[in-house]
Amino acid sequence: MMLTALNQQLPIPSAIHENGKEERWPLIDNKYAFPKDYIAFITQYGSGQVVDFITLFNPFSKNEYINFFQQKEQILEDFSSLINDDPNYYRFVLYPKCNGLLPIGVTDNGDTLFWVVLSENSELWTMAIIPSRGSEVEFIAENLTGFLEGVLSKRIRCQSFPEGFPSEKMIFSPEV
Repeated sequence: MMLTALNQQLPIPSAIHENGKEERWPLIDNKYAFPKDYIAFITQYGSGQVVDFITLFNPFSKNEYINFFQQKEQILEDFSSLINDDPNYYRFVLYPKCNGLLPIGVTDNGDTLFWVVLSENSELWTMAIIPSRGSEVEFIAENLTGFLEGVLSKRIRCQSFPEGFPSEKMIFSPEV
């Protein structure tokens, strides 16, 4: 399991905030279960930032800027506006359409991370990145934890990520 490999690179913090452990996991739009690897990640790490760069949205966060449901609506609305304004430049497909992009996080550089909703089975969802101020989508054939493990181990090199990322300092900084 990729989460075990990720745990070896990214130590679980001693203070965990908003991990949903005592909560019932909601469905996305009363239809989709969250992917199991994402549930396991949030349960172990909670809200926070991966290596001072990647922030994943969390359905249990009280912070509107990292709450999954609030950010999902805001980002989809923003990207829909871009597509409507210039459909020849912005050619990507957004959730809830088939193979649509569903936002799951952001980077400090303004890149947006997405799940690619390939089917109703969320275990089959892969990852994608739209760089800040870009129109090209970078698709990564990994689930969320496979993506994170791959990026941190440098097995996956994302085009929009900075040259020196990740640094040697592999920490998860809890959001408090």
